[in-house]
Amino acid sequence: MINKIPFLYKKPVSFINLPLTLISLEDWALIKLSGPDVMKYLQTQITIDINLLQNNQHILCCHCNAMGKMWSNLRIFKRKEYFYYIIRRDVLNLQLKEIKKYSIFSKVSIEIDNNLILLGIAGLKVRKILLNIFNTLPNADNQLIQKKNTTILQFNKPSERFLIITTNKIATKFINKLYNNIQFNNSAQWLVLEIESGYPIIDNVNSQKFIPQSTNLHMLHGINFNKGCYIGQEIITRTQFRGTNKNSMYLLEGQSKYIPKSGDTIEVKLGENWRNTGRILTALELANKKLLIQIVMKNNLNINTKFRVSGDNTSNLINKPLSYNIK
Repeated sequence: MINKIPFLYKKPVSFINLPLTLISLEDWALIKLSGPDVMKYLQTQITIDINLLQNNQHILCCHCNAMGKMWSNLRIFKRKEYFYYIIRRDVLNLQLKEIKKYSIFSKVSIEIDNNLILLGIAGLKVRKILLNIFNTLPNADNQLIQKKNTTILQFNKPSERFLIITTNKIATKFINKLYNNIQFNNSAQWLVLEIESGYPIIDNVNSQKFIPQSTNLHMLHGINFNKGCYIGQEIITRTQFRGTNKNSMYLLEGQSKYIPKSGDTIEVKLGENWRNTGRILTALELANKKLLIQIVMKNNLNINTKFRVSGDNTSNLINKPLSYNIK
């Protein structure tokens, strides 16, 4: 019986090799928004049109500063009568301070919800196993369902997986019910699945470094270019319509003697020389010793160029295609 969250760490694996796995999401936090002005307020803060968000949707979007640079990205949805978003815990304090900055002028409450548990579940026969517990599940057309005190979000990338938001009591029963039929891992495994899905990971070290298009948010339907004003909107929209964005997010895979940190650069081979390029969003090593690096680089680079981890002459990295085309 397991009743302690987060679960113990195991070296994560690619979705291709992932057995049925229950994942604690301690590296993500849940924010609750409420009050009569919440929709109006959110409309001035984030990059999607909040008026178009349906009860059965969850959308990845972002919150930017006045220069159009991302404080963070966030996944927003409705739970019962409230709005919620999920965000990386590492950038939480900074982002929460900024999104609450003008809330004193509106009837809106924005707070961390520590009363609910976040769990991910993915891997072999995940839908079949969950149907034995919940009877109905969300799908590609209805990405989110509510079941009393439990909210379930469905993801298609990199393969079908689910994010469960529920009470501690229900989470404990759920964990114990699956105990003999599933393996457990902590947030590192969910991070791998987010990276393989092509979803940008914005932690504190990379906050205010990129406009949304540089992390491919426009290709993930995370920006509405037709909505009204929001913080950073003028620069973000102008960049899009003038085609002046010079960066894109890529996924590199390979080997290295060590794992680089978020905010580090890598090296690219130009002629006979190696030069620093890009800025790493996140990097980690899989159980098979392969290194995954999510990085923002100039989008005019030849993706077939040789890359390596800075300072490691034995390192070898190649571009791994994302689940969508970079434009």
